[in-house]
Amino acid sequence: MRRDFLQVSGENFVRNGEKVFLRGFAIGSWMNLEHFMMGMPGTDEMMKEAFTEVYGAENSRRFFNDLVDAFVTEDDLAYLKSMGLNMVRLPFNYHWFLSDDAPGVYLENGFERLDRVLAYCRQYDLMAVLDLHSTPGGQNPDWHSDNPTGQSLFWKYKCFQTQMVDLWREIARRYADDPIIAGYDILNEPAFGLTAEQFNGFYDAVIAAIREVDADHIIFLEGDDFGRKFELFHEPQDPQLAYAVHYYPFVYESGVLDPDMPDEERFRIFDEIFYRQLRARERFHRPIWCGECGLEHHPDIELYNRMMAYVLGLCEKNNVSWTLWSYKDARTMSIVMPKEDSAWMRFTGRIAARWGHHRETAQSEETLRHAIDSYFEPISDEQFYEIEFRMRSIFHRLAVETVLKKELRATPWEEMREMPKDFLFQNCDRYDHIADCIRGFIAAKENE
Repeated sequence: MRRDFLQVSGENFVRNGEKVFLRGFAIGSWMNLEHFMMGMPGTDEMMKEAFTEVYGAENSRRFFNDLVDAFVTEDDLAYLKSMGLNMVRLPFNYHWFLSDDAPGVYLENGFERLDRVLAYCRQYDLMAVLDLHSTPGGQNPDWHSDNPTGQSLFWKYKCFQTQMVDLWREIARRYADDPIIAGYDILNEPAFGLTAEQFNGFYDAVIAAIREVDADHIIFLEGDDFGRKFELFHEPQDPQLAYAVHYYPFVYESGVLDPDMPDEERFRIFDEIFYRQLRARERFHRPIWCGECGLEHHPDIELYNRMMAYVLGLCEKNNVSWTLWSYKDARTMSIVMPKEDSAWMRFTGRIAARWGHHRETAQSEETLRHAIDSYFEPISDEQFYEIEFRMRSIFHRLAVETVLKKELRATPWEEMREMPKDFLFQNCDRYDHIADCIRGFIAAKENE
């Protein structure tokens, strides 16, 4: 066991002989754009293709390189450290490290940008979990896996899986001796309808590939159904395995965000959903890391703070480490965001007049129901759930063609090229009440 590494010891994480709670933020949309967080429709690849069509390939590359560079700087890591946090989760799209046109050729452009942020992590002693958020074909059918089809084709084509096994081997080879890496989050939110053979077969292949070059780092495994179910896992075969859950109670029960709901009922629902997701510990007696939990912005700040404190307390009293989603975005569920009057917010504000994530989802569901009612026989709720992702992918494409590209064409390149600067920490606003809530919670825990 490497004492200077984060390690698994029974149901705990330890480092330098002491128990550790992972407490941090994920830096979503940094190396994997998410539409509702950035204020633009489409998947990561769709957005970049739209920029390339309107501004040209070289300008598009420059824009997204500049955006990644501005999104996370030393100032951001210093701010995270000031809250008492000890880690960050770094989600990435495989496109930053591997080209579809040249399998097996790794892209130094992505590694250079990852290395820059890891250097800041070392400077502020913030451990980093590396998170594969998007795979070829999509490990789940939704936008956040950069999926253009609404089908989880990653699980259908072995060549896609082999690419990601090889990518993880290369990542582990480069960072095998780096103690600032807390571990490898192998696959964000896999889903759904998988067999145990598919599920464990991929994970086992990745674990074996990593262990060829890295004997020590923790490997985090997320469950089926977007990281919420653990029935498919076989017994852990590696001493440095831990399990990751994602916890968004408002996704199951949107009513918990209603200010008129009594807290007693609200938190009863929080508990019910949370305890469902501890089955991995009951079966395997390994540490649990809540790799994502968080809330969309809420106008009732006192209610938001109560919910945040309750979620963090729920994790810690159950010996579950936590990472909040997400640190920075265009004013959706972050604590740092471009100023309201910034060029980026004016640009995305014009888009918001014609497109929005929740609006798009409702329209997609309505369209599919109309098609079923008008032309087909009824289908089960499970079938509707699966097929609606495919319908939603059509809406992604339509919104890119009719909203995003139109707005890009109306925005001169001379203006667009400067917009990444709006994401620089010194140019951003902050929700200090969230930072204060987190800071106070951690300080109280440290003083117990």
